[in-house]
Amino acid sequence: MNPDGLLVNLNQSQQAAVSSFADTLAILAGPGSGKTHTLTSRTAWLLAQGLQPWNVIVATFTVKAAREMKERIGRLIGNGMESKLILGTFHSIARRYLARYGHLIDIKKDFGIADSADSLAIIKRILKRNNFIIDAKVAKSRISGQKARGAGYKVDENGSKSVAKSVEAHEFETCYMEYEEALRRSNLLDYDDLLLRCVDLLRRHPSCVSNVEAVLIDEFQDTNIVQFDLMCLFASHRKRVTIVGDPDQSIYGFRAAEIENYKRLLRLFPHTITIALEENYRSSGAILLTALNVIEQDSSRVKKSLLATHTVGTRPVLRKLCDAHKEAEWIITEIQRIKGLTGDLLDLNDFAILLRSSALSRLIESALGKAGIAYRMVGGLRFYDRVEVKTILDYLRVVNQPDNNDALARIINVPSRRIGEATIKSLLEEADEAKMTLWSLILGVVQGKRTAETKLPKQTDQGLSRFVNIILTARGKLTAPPEERVTTPELIKFILLKTDYETWLEEHHQDKHKARWANVEELIKQATDFQDLVACGYEDECLPQIDDLDQEEGADHLSRFLANVALASEVKNDEGTATTQVTISTIHAAKGLEWPVVFIPAAYQGSIPHSRAEDTNEERRLLYVAMTRAKALLYMSCPVKNSQSEQTTLSPFLCQPSLAPLLDQRGPSLRSTAVQTMAQILRRSLPSTTSISKSSESVLSTEDDLFPIDGEENEDEKNSRWNSMSGNPTFTMGQQPTKRRRIELGRSISNLEERSEPDWKSGYRTTMDRSSSFTAASLTLKSGFVSASSHLQVLKEHSVNCASQQVDAEATQDSKKKIAPKQKTKALGGQGTLFGFLGKSDPTLTKALQFPAKDQEPTRPRHGTPSFPVPASFSLPRATPMIDKSLEIAPSLASHRLGTGKTIIRPRHNGPVENTARNNYVFLSSSPPRVKAPRKEPAEEKVPGLIANPPIMKLVRPGISMHETSMDKLQNGTAKRTLGVKRSMNGWDSRKNQGFKPPTMTRPS
Repeated sequence: MNPDGLLVNLNQSQQAAVSSFADTLAILAGPGSGKTHTLTSRTAWLLAQGLQPWNVIVATFTVKAAREMKERIGRLIGNGMESKLILGTFHSIARRYLARYGHLIDIKKDFGIADSADSLAIIKRILKRNNFIIDAKVAKSRISGQKARGAGYKVDENGSKSVAKSVEAHEFETCYMEYEEALRRSNLLDYDDLLLRCVDLLRRHPSCVSNVEAVLIDEFQDTNIVQFDLMCLFASHRKRVTIVGDPDQSIYGFRAAEIENYKRLLRLFPHTITIALEENYRSSGAILLTALNVIEQDSSRVKKSLLATHTVGTRPVLRKLCDAHKEAEWIITEIQRIKGLTGDLLDLNDFAILLRSSALSRLIESALGKAGIAYRMVGGLRFYDRVEVKTILDYLRVVNQPDNNDALARIINVPSRRIGEATIKSLLEEADEAKMTLWSLILGVVQGKRTAETKLPKQTDQGLSRFVNIILTARGKLTAPPEERVTTPELIKFILLKTDYETWLEEHHQDKHKARWANVEELIKQATDFQDLVACGYEDECLPQIDDLDQEEGADHLSRFLANVALASEVKNDEGTATTQVTISTIHAAKGLEWPVVFIPAAYQGSIPHSRAEDTNEERRLLYVAMTRAKALLYMSCPVKNSQSEQTTLSPFLCQPSLAPLLDQRGPSLRSTAVQTMAQILRRSLPSTTSISKSSESVLSTEDDLFPIDGEENEDEKNSRWNSMSGNPTFTMGQQPTKRRRIELGRSISNLEERSEPDWKSGYRTTMDRSSSFTAASLTLKSGFVSASSHLQVLKEHSVNCASQQVDAEATQDSKKKIAPKQKTKALGGQGTLFGFLGKSDPTLTKALQFPAKDQEPTRPRHGTPSFPVPASFSLPRATPMIDKSLEIAPSLASHRLGTGKTIIRPRHNGPVENTARNNYVFLSSSPPRVKAPRKEPAEEKVPGLIANPPIMKLVRPGISMHETSMDKLQNGTAKRTLGVKRSMNGWDSRKNQGFKPPTMTRPS
């Protein structure tokens, strides 16, 4: 094997790390920097230097990582050398040493491994038997935490300060002692015991690892104190250690992981060489820069940088939503928009939603279900934890180790043998009180050597006899001569036959029995594959023979298969389905994974960082890990209110001013350039325009504009969005729903006239922008509001009923009201319509407003809101109050615009409506509309007493007339009013010479 050939596909930093001759080497590898490739290449390079594989230990944290490393090393060095390595998880390596040398510290041969369910069951029985008040899960966590920190049980020094603490400490001490005794009786070791007892073994007998020439540790930042001690003991003779890790990704503090282990390494091995891998091959430049700005807020971290190898790409998004429900809806719409606008570049497998807590998934799962989007949960139920699979495994565990009380209790009545739950609990209690195992008790009862205190009916006694017979027969097949000994797959088939398990599944799981039986068949297949690997030497557990040390014989195939199952950590997803699925995962479970598009919801205080978190820096690292899972697009979101409708505060990790220019407030525009950049980052082919056009047909909006950017939502927006979602939209695409004044239909016209003018006028003013956006679509009736046409009809019908009453009222009040004859005529005869009531003649409409027929399909814009064509000639008159004639302004100035004030008196226009240029769509009781066409002004005349604002006049530039200035410029102050007087280039001087005097009155306050 050529060592130089291992360096061909590595960058400069990776080459330096792989080929370093340093005895102690620390490789600090950031996310996406190729640490696994570097570690496997380093292992192969050491073997190429002459080290023997059985003298090299490679420790990982997951079975999946160990399997992947073994395959990669096999491709690099070949010759089956990878199978000779002592390679696996910390727990599997420790178990291998205990299986060979455990007798040196009084560990019995063929010990079993108690999984989490076994440990919890034992603790629950102890607490119930002693009537303790502490929670079983809390007790289990405390026991595991103490073991992970390398300590046996120690009484709380502060326990005597209060009665409560004293009682709790006493209960915990008793629980801990009885738990250890229960494990000892059943010949079981829990996960923490594997590491602790191995440390004990190597401290007392260091010669067990005297052959080890090199130790390589993956994910070093996740090691706890016991694992650190184990690493040091492995390397105690040659002091040759290579660690690969990233302190910035230390997120398992709740599992007792110690970020300080890197500093401990430097103190223990002062000649350590540190090499940083700074080139990131995963994320875009924008994502990487944002993530670095987050993690660099921690001043205590080890200083190191990270360089992007990809293009900058689109900026990450920090989106603000009004509540958690809208946040879930927004995530769905963005998934649909991204997928639709990128053609066949992405599928649902490329999307991940990473949660700080699994409790946050409820609303998101509900939204995905409503949208018909398939999803899968990472970190769910393991394949080996499925009921039908676990039952068969428990049978195998009892056959291999009958003293396993909890495994035996779970299968003693499966299938039914008329042994009830109460009987099983009573037998367990009886065995615990007698300080013996459940198997010893029932075996003695069945063989007539012991009488049970628990009452056993005849059917129960017969059921116990049948069960004991199956277990003894199976154990006999394992201890038979080699030529008659059965394999693990054959033993599984024997158990299935004796229990008639397939029939039992069909009776108890009629709807899903086929799928459950398929899982049992998969278990048989896995057992067969493992048997073949052991036979060919690929799963070799041999350790080199060391002088003066006796080794136990290797465990049989069944024990090794059960140990492999117990230490398996990954969740087996359902395979063989063609359905693509969005991934929902906790951030912890997503460690080591990557996706093209990542969503991180609930980025607020109390979630990230979590309300129960003790280490803020670790919470920051957790967000950093989540951000660096993304390749091309990164979305973070913060609802104004959480799922409990409580106000939230943005995560302090995202509030830094330096982050503001790096984040977008809404999703990126996915145009051709952005799609091309994504394809480049993902190293995929650019989607065709045909695929993009086809996939984008169902997209509601090409931009992220369906939700308010500020996270606020008024009632009109809520109602209009609900109508849009229910198929009854009331406003056109891109428009805000218009605010309509509520009209009281029970109010008579006479009441309107009797009210004072300030009370009659509308309490709000409609802006010109809103007036210009008014469309016929907004005339659609909504609850509590009426359209202009409906209002006209109501007033017309109401006037007929009120006409006679009004004549009598006016006759009796003639002395109080002085109404001109002409005005009275209008009031009586012209009030059949709204125009008559307002003192105007009925307009002549060139074309009536036409709404589509029932069978007519409305034209639908981009957002799915129908808009109907409205004739340009249709207009509504402006509401004008009844005023005294003496207050009117001269008709020549009726169209002039005045400065804004508290109250503006509008003149009555008596000319033909069709000859007046007006805005097509205006509101009732609104301010005047925007002037869209120049008016023909009357001849210039002096205007005494007109109001103007001198500061505005100073800002008017020469040569700009009112007809050439848009209303937008007038409103923002860039151009000013000239009162309709067309000006020339010489300014006001020529006007002064003609005797014109500019207005001098001040604007009313």
